Amino acid sequence: MKWFFALKLGSLDKSLQIIELLRKTPEGLSIAEMSHALGFPPSTIHHILATFRGYDYVAQNSETKKYSLGFRFLSISTSILENMDVRKTAYTHLRNLHRNCSEAIHLSILRNGQVTYIDKIQGSIGLSLATYIGFSTEPHAAAGGKILISELPLEEVRALYKNRPLKKYGKNTITNMRQLLEELEKIRKLGYAIDNEEYYEGVRCVAAPIKAGSRIAAAISITGSIFTMTMSRINSELIEMVRKTAQDISSELQW
Repeated sequence: MKWFFALKLGSLDKSLQIIELLRKTPEGLSIAEMSHALGFPPSTIHHILATFRGYDYVAQNSETKKYSLGFRFLSISTSILENMDVRKTAYTHLRNLHRNCSEAIHLSILRNGQVTYIDKIQGSIGLSLATYIGFSTEPHAAAGGKILISELPLEEVRALYKNRPLKKYGKNTITNMRQLLEELEKIRKLGYAIDNEEYYEGVRCVAAPIKAGSRIAAAISITGSIFTMTMSRINSELIEMVRKTAQDISSELQW
């Protein structure tokens, strides 16, 4: 029986690796591309995908024959998001903040070492961002991400990157661990974080922590063009705006 369970676990592991690969490749992949990326035989991948298709977990483009994640994952993620207390509590506050500043608003959490967006309101004054609900990225280049890791022990921050270099995104990305730790210390003292063209060139962001008790549960951020989000406006208006919204959400959270 042990060999049977080992075989089942091996198939499950392969299945999860395929899902994770498709998650990172929204444009879709062919069986040959998945086989090359994962090192699994094409026949194994075809068998797993055939099972997934039957339950709408993957879809195949009729023209390109490439596979992508199916709508079943969308319904699952929607169900998860609808049952997150922080998202429910923040809902009205995010929309009020958007009305007051007209910039893009994000609500994010830390999951598996990455900043993940669980709500978003697109800005209404021209800037269109490629982020979306469910979008995940490394935390060091985003204001919300820096907030979320700002109170982690130093060893945990280092462990997030597993001795890997900090990836450069925008022209001002922090790419040195020592500088990142100094930035996080500053954020802890100030109570907010700024991304000044660190993730996207031409884009600024300011974020503040949402707390459940004494721990940071989420981050709320305002993101916009460097032309509408000048440093003068950030300092005179937006920092206080995002901090007040974060405090209001924190006071309502029941964990």
